[in-house]
Amino acid sequence: MNTPSHQVPNLDYTRLITCVLYEGGSVPVLEMLHKRGINEAYFYSVRGAPMGRSSEVSGLPEIPKTEILHAVVSADQSDYIYEMIYDMAELDQPNRGVVYVNRLARSTPFELPDEATLAAA
Repeated sequence: MNTPSHQVPNLDYTRLITCVLYEGGSVPVLEMLHKRGINEAYFYSVRGAPMGRSSEVSGLPEIPKTEILHAVVSADQSDYIYEMIYDMAELDQPNRGVVYVNRLARSTPFELPDEATLAAA
């Protein structure tokens, strides 16, 4: 018995926006992205500080607030989302962070089933 092959669609028009925030602040950015329908985003906390900033104060190690935020967006909206993140995170200020965009070689859509499908199951 042959089972049908399920071909996973290959999207080649997506971009990965990465933002390093030295002072934290990823939660408001994620909320802003969610309000605009972008749900393929997440962040995590890391250790580190911008170059030139002391990592110790009075002999006690500083607890870093550095966060790295990733968002996958379509190519046609990447410039717009980039500017929104740049403005909201105030990256025009010194030592606030950095944001950049990379082209993804391939990605697949993330589709949740609707409520009717879940209720029938």
